Amino acid sequence: MRHVAWRPVLLAICALTALVEVASVLDVTGIGGAPPWWGEWDATYAPAAKQNLVIASIDPGGPAARAGLRQGDLIDTRAFTLVERFSLFGFGGAVLFNGQPLTFSVRRGSLQKEITVVPRPLPAERYWDLLLSAFGSLWLLLFAALIAWRRADVPQMRLLSLWLAVFVLIGATAGLAVPWPWVSIVLSTFNDIALPLWLTLWAAFAGCFGQPLSRPRRIVQKLCYTFVAISSVLFLVTTAELAIPQFHPLPFPAWIGAFVAFVAAVLLAVVCGVLAIAASRGVERQRAAWTLVPLAAIICFYIVAGFAIKASSSYAGALVWAVIANVVILAAPIALTYAALSRRLIDIGFALNRALIFAIVSTIVVGAFVLVEWAMSEWLARTGRTASIVISMGAALGIGFSMRYVHLYVDRFVDRVFFRKRHEDEAALRRFAHEASYITDRSVLLERAVRTVEEHTGAADVAILVHDGAAGFTSAETDGARTTVSENDAGILALRAWRKPVDLVSLEGSVLRGEFAFPMISRGTLVGVLVCGTKPDGESYAPDESEALLALAHGVGTALDVLSVQRDRPNEHVLSKLDALHEDVKRISRT
Repeated sequence: MRHVAWRPVLLAICALTALVEVASVLDVTGIGGAPPWWGEWDATYAPAAKQNLVIASIDPGGPAARAGLRQGDLIDTRAFTLVERFSLFGFGGAVLFNGQPLTFSVRRGSLQKEITVVPRPLPAERYWDLLLSAFGSLWLLLFAALIAWRRADVPQMRLLSLWLAVFVLIGATAGLAVPWPWVSIVLSTFNDIALPLWLTLWAAFAGCFGQPLSRPRRIVQKLCYTFVAISSVLFLVTTAELAIPQFHPLPFPAWIGAFVAFVAAVLLAVVCGVLAIAASRGVERQRAAWTLVPLAAIICFYIVAGFAIKASSSYAGALVWAVIANVVILAAPIALTYAALSRRLIDIGFALNRALIFAIVSTIVVGAFVLVEWAMSEWLARTGRTASIVISMGAALGIGFSMRYVHLYVDRFVDRVFFRKRHEDEAALRRFAHEASYITDRSVLLERAVRTVEEHTGAADVAILVHDGAAGFTSAETDGARTTVSENDAGILALRAWRKPVDLVSLEGSVLRGEFAFPMISRGTLVGVLVCGTKPDGESYAPDESEALLALAHGVGTALDVLSVQRDRPNEHVLSKLDALHEDVKRISRT
């Protein structure tokens, strides 16, 4: 698929996932006064021998306890219908429909009895962790959509966008309860396919760093793909065993093999990430660390939390682990936000800077209006209508006039917290623009200029072309070869005519190769050209970064002009002029 077609596909996936995420929240909370569909029975279970389940933990005040279930009870799964088996043992685990009775065949010691449990909705006081989890998921989707919008042409960014969207979609569909029984079966089957796909995308994304891949990295990646394929098959076999209780093609429970293969694939994917970070260098290593580490930590945490929930003998302890798992999802978008804004590892920093400032300013203004409205309703209720209107207008005008100062302070706060490295790089470029005029060696000047641009922009193939005095501009390459560009080149003409940066990607007919060319102007003449190539991660140049590069180009151009004048007028020529001046002074004094 061409990269042009990837953008609408990825954006459509993000939009669909956002709708499913919102639906999963409304599924638990209800909407418009209608009761929610999702229900809970306040108990956890663990597999036991001979197609039985054992109640691992139970809430003393929950529906299961009120119905008569006790910790340690064995439940015969063969008595369940097809829909009941998928509701209890599907991918999400115990996704029950609110108010729909569920009858268990329970064995307690030598006693065998039927117990009917009626699931209840989630208490409102437990909504907070659900809402935090939904907020974190939508935050991740925002990143996926922005990456798809800005960098759908970069394979690495496409993988990251798709990985984030699939991650959120799996979480949203895993716990979705619907009144249509067969939808639960479809969702469970979908997650059997989506979960291995999600891990495959992770391993492929890690393989984009530190290329070309070494032999150990290729081996680990292929092993990861192998275990992903094995887990996919075993997940589907598990689904088939749920649908047909008599179907047992393996000598062991398929879900055990699927879980073991999936954990092995996760560990191999983490190793792929570690090897990718080790093989990367410079800015690429920072980008790999800030994207791979937090996401890998969350993957491993969810596996540990799943073990802890199943192994906990206390329902309160299992509930704590579930709450922590919902809250921990916020760690991924927070880490990605810091990486995008502070470390400039994803090309959405400049857009998110404006969006973040707008969001904070809007929150402050709306909060101020709400506070004023509350104060007026509480303190000014007894005043007349005219007085209340005058006070309201005064408060609105005060908040309006303070917008400029609020925006200024918020802008400074965001810059200090998230854009520190951006401003440090910009300051370094402008500092060298000033220091260039004090360098007395032409080769040192050019070498340090190129190195400074490479270090503080991450640009590849940085070059400086200098006017050679023969109707052309010449650049000395690292391999000793020289590239000569005519004064009539399209890029050179644009720089001479407009004296501002030129986008070489959109310019046709130019020999200059790179992303942007910056003019080196001195005394109104183009004395050189600073050419910056594309960045390894595909990130574009921010406006403040381009301004700093233009200042550096002017500073280096002025220094080159001064050094050229000094070279053309050697000391002997200056001394001869001084001697002639001395003779003139002596002749005048004798007369």
